[in-house]
Amino acid sequence: MVETLSIAVIGAPGVGKTSIIRQFIYNDFSETYTPTQTRYVYRPSVILNGVMYDLKVLDVPPISSFPSSPSQTWPSRDLWSLQSKHANAYILVYDICCVESFEYVKMIRQQIVDNRVGSSSEVPILVVGSKRDLQRHRFTQRRAVSVLVKKTWKCGYVECSAKYNWHVLLLFKELLGIAVARGLRPNHTSIRLQGALQRNRCNVM
Repeated sequence: MVETLSIAVIGAPGVGKTSIIRQFIYNDFSETYTPTQTRYVYRPSVILNGVMYDLKVLDVPPISSFPSSPSQTWPSRDLWSLQSKHANAYILVYDICCVESFEYVKMIRQQIVDNRVGSSSEVPILVVGSKRDLQRHRFTQRRAVSVLVKKTWKCGYVECSAKYNWHVLLLFKELLGIAVARGLRPNHTSIRLQGALQRNRCNVM
């Protein structure tokens, strides 16, 4: 039986969420920016240690406002319910050149943690610094963000460039590794990602 892993990809407008997903699945990048207006679901598959997993990758449009506490009503309630209750893992994307996009990720991560209080397992979260090809314009050093994310937030951290397909595959490998380690498929000591299936096409690494 093929297991399904639902991954919500969340971030501020223009950080490159869709570009990362499409580079991973289709090996494709577009210079044209098209804002994500509605939730879109991609369904690639991957192989970990000889076991196939169907991925449900949710490209989530930005949520414009947030409640001050988890007890308040969320804007776009159905959308957030889908993310918080049914996503098995999260990729939180920010632009390394935009400090506001990092603050957005910081707020989203806290809300995910608050809404997962009392759950049986800790949800896997991977923070992704996008647009690494614009390294010279970053708002702070990579190490400062990496230490905060890994040591304080206890999340995974990867930087990537969708434009040059740099570390895009790595970030999905990293997330799946975290998911496996936290109970999706226990007893796996290593991970081998053989690639995404684009419908009936398989890219084998």
